[in-house]
Amino acid sequence: MMKLKIGKRTMKIKNCVGLGSMKGLMFDSESDGALIYGNSIWMLFVERKLLLIFLDKKMRVVDKMIAVPLTLNPKTWKIYENVNARYCLELKDTNLRIKKGAKIRFV
Repeated sequence: MMKLKIGKRTMKIKNCVGLGSMKGLMFDSESDGALIYGNSIWMLFVERKLLLIFLDKKMRVVDKMIAVPLTLNPKTWKIYENVNARYCLELKDTNLRIKKGAKIRFV
């Protein structure tokens, strides 16, 4: 578990290396987020909306978006991705404000 500080808020972030990147926040109730080593996310078995923050190799924000869980509605059957990203930070707090170009630092 890693800690991420954005503004005055400190969050517990899962470090999802290897096969853990496939799981991310699936079935997770303890973490505030997950750092995925990859640039695409599929929302299988995720029960809530997530804020996805795509990061480059220097941990700078290149894109962000809200991802919705998969349902029977085909409009939700999508892969969220950014080809310029190396990592994806999944966060449960979808109201968090962070700007493109900001540097993410873990404490």
